[in-house]
Amino acid sequence: MMAKIKDYLNIFFIYSFLGFIFENIVTGPLFYSGVLKGPWTFIYGIAILIIIGVDKFLRQFKLNKWLEILIFYIMITIILVLVEYSGGMLIEKIFHVVYWDYTNFTFNYGPYITLEISLLWGVFATFINYLGRPLIDKIVKKIPYYVTIILVVLFSIDVVTTFI
Repeated sequence: MMAKIKDYLNIFFIYSFLGFIFENIVTGPLFYSGVLKGPWTFIYGIAILIIIGVDKFLRQFKLNKWLEILIFYIMITIILVLVEYSGGMLIEKIFHVVYWDYTNFTFNYGPYITLEISLLWGVFATFINYLGRPLIDKIVKKIPYYVTIILVVLFSIDVVTTFI
């Protein structure tokens, strides 16, 4: 049980860090991570845990692989739209900041979501689930407990100092 929790925490931290790097590449500037001050954009960590949950849910039905991928894409796109929308609203309500604004896109729904980006997030999440995750999962198993504990402490300090 503890090993599984450790693995999920490490998955959360790895994808939060990869999200931080992705955001820096796409939007710049260096060390921009959105809400928190550390090198993690935790919405990506939340997203991967949701992706894993949807994947586990669908695999229990033992569908044809292409049908599974199609259903996964549709489900994860809808779920990630809800995560992005609610995340944007919460950030604005709590921190009084808008970190992304899609009002210039043709098919936007307010500043937080747009069809164009949502469809891309679905594609990105599908590729991550079926191609990237197997590779990352092998790395996760090799991370020692003490590294996980250090990351939990650093992340907790970051969350506390952000809200103070």
